[in-house]
Amino acid sequence: MKPVPLNLPAVMAAAALFLAAGAAGAAADANSPAAYAIRIPVALAADAPLQRVMLPAEVLVRLQSPSYADVRLFNSAGQPVPMALAGVAAASATEESVTLPAYPILGSATAGAAGLEGLSLRIEERQGQRVVQIDTTGTSNVIAPAATPTVQGALLDVRSVQQPVARMSLDADWPAGKPVTFQVQASKDLKQWRPLAETVLYRADATAAPAAPGQLGNEQMDLHRADLKDHYLRVTWGDAAVTLRGATLVTSRGTGARERISASMAPPALTNPRELVFALPFATPVAAIKITPQGSNVLIPVRVLGRNHREQPWSPLASAVVYKMVTGGKEQSNGPITLGGASLREVKIEADPKSPGFAGAPEMALQFEPAQLVFLASGQGPFTLAAGLPGSAAAASAFLPLASLVPGYQPLQENTLPVALADVARADITGGKAASDGALVVPAVSSDGLSMRSWVLWGVLLAGVGALALMAWLLLRQTQHAGKASASPQDGV
Repeated sequence: MKPVPLNLPAVMAAAALFLAAGAAGAAADANSPAAYAIRIPVALAADAPLQRVMLPAEVLVRLQSPSYADVRLFNSAGQPVPMALAGVAAASATEESVTLPAYPILGSATAGAAGLEGLSLRIEERQGQRVVQIDTTGTSNVIAPAATPTVQGALLDVRSVQQPVARMSLDADWPAGKPVTFQVQASKDLKQWRPLAETVLYRADATAAPAAPGQLGNEQMDLHRADLKDHYLRVTWGDAAVTLRGATLVTSRGTGARERISASMAPPALTNPRELVFALPFATPVAAIKITPQGSNVLIPVRVLGRNHREQPWSPLASAVVYKMVTGGKEQSNGPITLGGASLREVKIEADPKSPGFAGAPEMALQFEPAQLVFLASGQGPFTLAAGLPGSAAAASAFLPLASLVPGYQPLQENTLPVALADVARADITGGKAASDGALVVPAVSSDGLSMRSWVLWGVLLAGVGALALMAWLLLRQTQHAGKASASPQDGV
């Protein structure tokens, strides 16, 4: 039988197709809800095409892409709906309004606004009333006794305002048809003034232009949360005939902290009291980690380090002191340790060598920055939130820009959309895990041995060596058969 010549290029092409098929099989189908690690029913708000849904902890602890690329929202037909990823605004600041009267500052008609510079002003209490006195000593603008006094500005006493002032509006009348510039300055001693805010207001003359808008300009002057305790404010407006009755200040206690999403973590194995190493089963960036040591009256300085695979060196992330102690019958413990939103696959916690270390595996919890999906409820319900796609570390994102999804989008407009609810109690979790434990992170044991990535590379290398050995053996056999075939006719002569 004549041997079939070995077609080396065909063999190599077949091997390439085999490897490509294996790589394609490693990444699951992003358009199939069944391919995801968790599927959560979503209840929509009524009569709202654009809605938003918060990503629960059960989703965040299963993502395999640090950019959240393995999150989808499917309709009943199994089709992904248009969506965008957005952060969550911080809690609204607590605001209060304070209304203050204005004390007019009188000057000559020829002095103008410049005449207020260099004035020494003093407020005195006289028979239950406040009087503003002006000392013009040392100024070049001397008010003649016969000059008719005019109102050049006004003072506001804000010494009792304790909270930072976010903005201010004026209760004033000014001439129609003329833009008026209001300037606000602050001082503690009524001598040295610093600029604080400025606005230009315009009031249309209704008789001359009935169709014109009533008022133009920004009535709310932004004071940038200025601390005005023990201060005075001075409002000036040039030579315009303005009547200022008072002003309303809006104080703000500051922006509330944005509440993070927390997930408990099962205690990792502790083999070294001064070193705790474990692997995380997700790629979601971690905002903070809460470490609570076992025992009572325990204090341990620690370092937190992280890396994404074992071939990388450990990178320091944070240093802190973890403790648990009882003071006055009340137990106290440390707060979360901020990690800065790092995406980590492995974490190492090192106790200070001068400390006794951990007596046992500490209680741990992970915190994530809140995130939400803004989506168009296209198609029929029910809708399903799916997350966690194997092999999706480098998957392409399916998120649209918010400006493309929301017509006429304005900053932070997504936080005003109706909220759809993810029913985590009815979650369908791959592997049969109970929905009640869906947010519990089970860390894997981390060692300094070969990582899965290294095992795969070694496997591919060994497979390549085996394929080369097989091809060499086949070539050898083909050469031997060819040699025997060529020698047979000579033997018969």
